[in-house]
Amino acid sequence: MKHTRERHDAIVVLGGTVLADGTLAPWVTARVDRALEAFDAGIAARVVFTGRTGVYGPADPTVTEAAAMAAYATQRGLPEDAVMLEEHARDTLGNAYFVRRDILQPNDWRSIRVVTNDFHLSRAAWVFRKVLGPRFDFSFTSAPSGFSPDELIVRALDECRISVFLNEWLATIDDGDELSVDAIMRHHHPVYGSAPMMSAQEMEARLSEIARINRIEGTAQWLPQLELAEPD
Repeated sequence: MKHTRERHDAIVVLGGTVLADGTLAPWVTARVDRALEAFDAGIAARVVFTGRTGVYGPADPTVTEAAAMAAYATQRGLPEDAVMLEEHARDTLGNAYFVRRDILQPNDWRSIRVVTNDFHLSRAAWVFRKVLGPRFDFSFTSAPSGFSPDELIVRALDECRISVFLNEWLATIDDGDELSVDAIMRHHHPVYGSAPMMSAQEMEARLSEIARINRIEGTAQWLPQLELAEPD
């Protein structure tokens, strides 16, 4: 692999679905492939793979999203000494928070390139801006999902409902307000918190209600045929 002078402290790859056999869903593979391209171009000398499992996945998966991505990346030639794992995150908020807490701050790093899919880019950028704030330099690289038009519609609807939910929850927090974000993650988050504001099931009920309220007139004829994906 060829390297030029690094422009960031790390490349951060956001996790996604791991299949039953421990391999990655194709759209997650695309994220890793794009991260390898960035590594080869000298964007950074380290690649952080972040993710445990989805919100509704098992708390102790056989293989974490981060580990599955790292295994694929090393098979494709990424040096093992360039690999870093973050294996707590179960959603995009967790990706940003645990990368900041466990990777960036301990190493005094301030600059990252984040890799995710095209359909996820807008929400991920909003979350990372909220969690990291102006003290960090972060940019994004988009990986093609390869989804069909119908699949992209489903993903767009899913991203919309999750973004509305996050805005309801986090809009009053200033970007980079670490104390407030830490309080949410440690105490109030439905998955990580010690005293969650709602259960994961109640969160899904609210997401479903948001989706119902925001359906576009005229879509009823095909919406019941499409299944919204689980958030990550």
